[in-house]
Amino acid sequence: MLGQTKSAFELERNRLQTLGYGTWSLHNRYLRGWLMSAAIVAAFGLAAGLKGVVIFVLAALAGRSVLEAVNYFEHYGLVRDPDQPVEPRHSWNSNKRLSNVMLFNLARHSHHHAEGDAQFWQLRAYRDAPTLPYGYLTCMLLVFLLPGWYRNRMTPLLLDWDRQFATTNERRLAAAANRASGVPALQLAAQGH
Repeated sequence: MLGQTKSAFELERNRLQTLGYGTWSLHNRYLRGWLMSAAIVAAFGLAAGLKGVVIFVLAALAGRSVLEAVNYFEHYGLVRDPDQPVEPRHSWNSNKRLSNVMLFNLARHSHHHAEGDAQFWQLRAYRDAPTLPYGYLTCMLLVFLLPGWYRNRMTPLLLDWDRQFATTNERRLAAAANRASGVPALQLAAQGH
């Protein structure tokens, strides 16, 4: 989350420089977002005091953590040529019924990549998309509680993705990512590339 925050600030600063505005101005969407968040926290403080602020901030952090965990396993280990569009093969799909019912088809993430403006009830399973071994709720628990076990379970699936789904350029990107991963099986596979 900290890396994303830093990256977002840098992107906005570069955008403002291109437009000829200063970083510390009301043109800065990043700062305006933080100001809006501060206003919401202040409103909770006025309505419920310090206890309300603490509960709100904890709930917000929990929600953000869940969002980041989902984003993490939806794209775990997959690479994409930055000059190419995002395709269904660039995210992990799940066809587990409970995940789709409980999360309003969120687990049909590959269709979202194919058709970003589709309504949740229109999302369908992509049978030929990379598929998670478990449903979203199980993956979330594993990512939070047993991240090493999750990585070990995903390693053969990543190697399969490299063979089945990656373009030639993505295979080069995947080999570089595998070498840098710190995961012995991925590093070993990268030596053969």
